[in-house]
Amino acid sequence: MGTTRRRLDRAPTTLHVMSEAQTQDSAARIPAALMDLLEGDALGHLATVRANGTPHVTPLWIDHEGDTVLVNVRVDRVKAANMRERPAVAISIVDPRNSYRYLAITGVVNSWSEEGWREHMDKLSRRYMKVDRYPWSFPGERRAIFRIEPTHVYFETGEASTTEA
Repeated sequence: MGTTRRRLDRAPTTLHVMSEAQTQDSAARIPAALMDLLEGDALGHLATVRANGTPHVTPLWIDHEGDTVLVNVRVDRVKAANMRERPAVAISIVDPRNSYRYLAITGVVNSWSEEGWREHMDKLSRRYMKVDRYPWSFPGERRAIFRIEPTHVYFETGEASTTEA
């Protein structure tokens, strides 16, 4: 039994100035039928690149604004340093009710800011923990919201293919 698979591409963009020939205006789009994976309580897995070129993968809460993926992390974490220094990332999200339904997004961090992190963590806490306030904050904590622009979106719908062998 097959599944439906799609691949959507876009030329990568980074924080560096690029020539017009290296970029495209249209962003890779996340299918509307799978946006619920970014809005539910499934954990995402964020892959960043260490200075030595090896991958660093961590589970985390995820959010989005349109097709831009948002992750909120402590600024002293390895993943935060990796994203600031090497903005290429990948994120996967698997539907907890159907492991054959997932998103796999590659992209680049196009910005990050410490502004608004507390309100954002409270929003994520309501979604993931069903509590009004993020319970693990501590005095002096510094977090940032990293904005990830998708360059490639891979997905499985989890539905049987209509094509026959």
